[in-house]
Amino acid sequence: MATTAPPKDTAIEREAERWMNDPYEHFGYHNTRIHSLPREEVEAVQLAAMNLRLQERRGQVQMLAKLADAQDIQQVGTLEELAPLLMPHDIYKSYPQSLLAKQQYGKLNTWLNKLTRYNPEEVDVSQCDSIDSWLTKLRDDTPLDVGASSGSSGTCSFYPKSKRDYYLSMMGMRVQLAQKFGEEPKPGDIEDKIHAIIPLYKDGHASMGAFGKYSCEVFCKGDPDYWHYCFDFKLSSDLMWLAARLRAAAAKGDVSKVDVPPSLLARRAEWEAAQKAMPDQQLAFVNEMIDKLQGQRVFVMSTSNLLYAAAKRGLDEGLSGVFAPNSVFMGGGGAKGVPLPDDLEEVIEKFFNTKRMISSYGMTEMNSFSVLCEHDRYHVLPWVTPYILDLDSGQPLPRKGTQTGRAAFFDMTADSCWGGLVTGDVVSIDFDHQCECGRTSLAMDKKINRVSEISGGDDKISCAATPGAQAEAMEFLTGFGG
Repeated sequence: MATTAPPKDTAIEREAERWMNDPYEHFGYHNTRIHSLPREEVEAVQLAAMNLRLQERRGQVQMLAKLADAQDIQQVGTLEELAPLLMPHDIYKSYPQSLLAKQQYGKLNTWLNKLTRYNPEEVDVSQCDSIDSWLTKLRDDTPLDVGASSGSSGTCSFYPKSKRDYYLSMMGMRVQLAQKFGEEPKPGDIEDKIHAIIPLYKDGHASMGAFGKYSCEVFCKGDPDYWHYCFDFKLSSDLMWLAARLRAAAAKGDVSKVDVPPSLLARRAEWEAAQKAMPDQQLAFVNEMIDKLQGQRVFVMSTSNLLYAAAKRGLDEGLSGVFAPNSVFMGGGGAKGVPLPDDLEEVIEKFFNTKRMISSYGMTEMNSFSVLCEHDRYHVLPWVTPYILDLDSGQPLPRKGTQTGRAAFFDMTADSCWGGLVTGDVVSIDFDHQCECGRTSLAMDKKINRVSEISGGDDKISCAATPGAQAEAMEFLTGFGG
């Protein structure tokens, strides 16, 4: 599929390089400027960045090279032409499951090596005897900080994220959350230390642990006195994997057959006890922070139901407005099927003294989070190109009018991986509508579903890549014994 790139424009390419390297610094950490760019300019820079990244990464990321070579894609002439190179999210759990059970971390490094420009295969992991020790060794010896998922499907994914990727993710949160769109940044929005309240873990390889750790760097400027977390230990990826395999065994109707090492299975009671005690410990932690940090500016990242429980108790006791008014609260998720109360935002905003609780859309496989505006739209950062794919064919739908389908993205800031991702989410975008909030950036509707939810529990991902190219690339990625 030979294509023709647009005529070379060195000025646009230089701008693209600035966006790719550190867009927040380039735009002066200015939230309003970032979301006020003309769409034509944004798309020109995005296209230039795609070709720069493709030229660079195809020599660094083996899986991308396979996909591109199989489809004879050397460059792209339009944004749509990149769609065959977007990779489905489930490739990050495509390793043979037996490798984890047999603790063959060297082979897992071989698999991971094909998905990143860094070289985990060069790291000696022969002494690693657990997932945690393997991922810690990679973190210590490479620029990587591999992200592990919770394994809600029964299988944990491992995304070869870098430390640089995590930093950009967290900086994006600070720039977008600490500043109100339409206003100039205030002194201290970026440079001051802000108390980070994280009712989760001190550290970990899953987002529940990693974001807590990186919040210290970006929000607290490395000052441990400003970094507050509920659990003073590292979230165990081994225990998360155990939980995933227990769920998988339960789904098959036989919990006696769990394919994990016996030493890990022996920790089952430890995991179950920790999960049982967790809600009460988190609520106690939030209440402790309310007493300790009253009147101060804080950044809180938590589930909405936990914030609501603490706020409701506080209001019932006659308290309100406990933190400084320029504090930032980001809630979301975590309801686990329990409907959230109708007065959720009202209670949280009154008690914590914030004008608005903020939500965002993002995932470990991307550096960029889309923040929900006051008109209930998630605004996509300009260095991310969103695609709406047809649910059946996987082909990109026209970039005009309102389109609904599978969400896919190309994030030009990806440091470790390729940056092209096909998700399991169904979203809607009106490509012709400028949001009433004033932002010019493209925006997704608030309502986002999982493809599996609307397809009866199964999600068979169709990609824009040719079937032959997909099969050849997957065979290359997983082509070794367990």
